[in-house]
Amino acid sequence: MAKQKAPSRSKQSPSRLGRRTRIAIAGGILLLFVLLEIVNPSLLGNLWPFGKTEQSITNPDAPLASFFSPEVLRWQPDIERWADEYQVNPNVIAIVIQIESCGNPTAISGAGALGLMQVMPFHFPNGLNMLNPDTNVSQGMTVFYECLTQYAGWDLGLALACYNGGPSVTQRSFDTWAQETQYYYRWATGLWDDVVKGKDKSATLSEWLNAGGQRLCDSTPST
Repeated sequence: MAKQKAPSRSKQSPSRLGRRTRIAIAGGILLLFVLLEIVNPSLLGNLWPFGKTEQSITNPDAPLASFFSPEVLRWQPDIERWADEYQVNPNVIAIVIQIESCGNPTAISGAGALGLMQVMPFHFPNGLNMLNPDTNVSQGMTVFYECLTQYAGWDLGLALACYNGGPSVTQRSFDTWAQETQYYYRWATGLWDDVVKGKDKSATLSEWLNAGGQRLCDSTPST
């Protein structure tokens, strides 16, 4: 019997070519998910078939951590409503309110920042009540999202440092930031880390309270 020639590379079986195509498609899908995780983790949470990333930055349905101070937690229904309105994780709003005002809607800083989220007056159009909680959070979230998307590249810690110290901090190294912004970054990222880990108590919150936050909370009206 004559010896049969092996098929040339150009005439490989359809099944082998199909297998390679399937591998290429799977690799492309995996790469797409990796890119989505980098660009917008919350979008990946909605698409990934093996479960949603609960504590992503823009997941408004994430549970609010229980370790925030009572002055902040009494705003929980509003925080959850604002989270849904601005499509952001409620813990992000709670972190800002905790550090900025400890839930005091009438807080005014020495620099002139106002309200729950301590927003500077120049961020408000004329005629708005800057201490109104809904208005204050609306303008605060505008500043936050500008920091998050335009200056911080979706890095939450850097976005919150930008919120405190202005967009220029995103272009400079940590050791050149004002001390207040350095502390702000450490506290904010520490609180967020405790949120992600699902902790009931936060050592970072205790640190913040001991560093002067307790005095801020003590000045918050009880009603």
